[in-house]
Amino acid sequence: MNTLCSLLLLLAPPAAAPSAAQVADGVQKFYETTTDFQASFRQEYQSKALGQKKQSTGFVYIKKPGRMRWDYRTPQEKHFVADGTALYIYDPELEQVMVQRSFSDAELSTAVTFLWGRGKLREEFEVAFATRSDLGGPEHWVLELTPRKPARFSRLFFVVEKQTYRVSETLVLDPGGNENHLFFSRMAVNVGLKDEAFRFDIPPGVEVIEAPRP
Repeated sequence: MNTLCSLLLLLAPPAAAPSAAQVADGVQKFYETTTDFQASFRQEYQSKALGQKKQSTGFVYIKKPGRMRWDYRTPQEKHFVADGTALYIYDPELEQVMVQRSFSDAELSTAVTFLWGRGKLREEFEVAFATRSDLGGPEHWVLELTPRKPARFSRLFFVVEKQTYRVSETLVLDPGGNENHLFFSRMAVNVGLKDEAFRFDIPPGVEVIEAPRP
């Protein structure tokens, strides 16, 4: 009997691989049910015109609704903090803070706002599996997203973990051929981040610049 069962298992057809649309739905569901997110990140920006690559590292924290914090550590310290109503961009080296009042996460690129579960990927993008071989590995699906409407970027790639549907890399290509590549590691979701983590107190003595209201 055991031999027969083993034989039947071997003869059973393999599970069908999901379509690109199904993977996009899995990503959508994962982030719609995520209340907060934190990770280390590495960012690589490739300028086509200059032929140069710039690399940065730091930590990112996201909390619904509308809170985020990007703390850049290398090569230069810089902080982007959204507390739900305003965005603060702090450059310690310049001793300068730029403040944008009435800031909304709707103003951010989909490459970031998917972490909030915003929007509908399949409604906003043509979804397909990417043919690029330099993204992800055997444990990933790689989605290529092409905007259905005019956007600030031409294509967006998501590197998706097969086991969890988490996105571990994003790559944004703009019309000029420049690439903005984000790698996430040590990711954790629904850890109970406090609102205080997204409060920014302007340091004394720094220059404060009020950005024009959109």
